[in-house]
Amino acid sequence: MKQTPRSFPVPAAMSRLGSRLGAFARDARGAAAVEFAFVGVVFISLLLAVLQFALVFLTQMNLHDAVSDAATGNNAQTLAGNRSAVVTQICGRMVIADNCVTNISLEAQPLSAYGGAAQPIGATFSSATVGTPMVIRARVPVVTFVPGLPDLSVSGSALYARRT
Repeated sequence: MKQTPRSFPVPAAMSRLGSRLGAFARDARGAAAVEFAFVGVVFISLLLAVLQFALVFLTQMNLHDAVSDAATGNNAQTLAGNRSAVVTQICGRMVIADNCVTNISLEAQPLSAYGGAAQPIGATFSSATVGTPMVIRARVPVVTFVPGLPDLSVSGSALYARRT
C-alpha cells in the first residue's frame, strides 16, 4: 500500500516562525555583552596605544637627559673616549629600555665629520680634543607590547667641547 505524503501547513509554519523572530528581536538579554565586544576592542586598543606612546616618550626623555649628562657634565669617560663607561652611565639612567647595554648604538665624533644629510648612528667613539666641537649620539630600542607594531627606537644627541 502506498503512503501519501503528509501535507505541511505552510501558512501556520510561517506564522510560528514570524512570532519567534519577533520574540527574538524584542529580547534584550546579552545585549551588553555584544555591545562590549564591539566597543571593548576599540577601547582596549586605544588604551594600549596611549600606554605605548607614554613608554616611548618616557624612554626618549630619559635618553636625552642621559646623553646630555654624558656630554656636558665634564665627564672624563666621554672626553677620553671610553665607550664602555659611557654606555654604563647612559644605560644606568634608562628606566625602560630593551636590553640597553647590548642594544645601544652610540657614537661620538667631531662635528666636522657630519655632512648636511641625515646619517645613521655608527660605532665610532673618538676622544675629544681641546676646543673641538663634538657630537655624541645614541639610539636605544623601546619595549613594544602592542601587537603589530614594528620595532621602535628612540635617539638622542648632544654637542660638547673639551675646555681643558
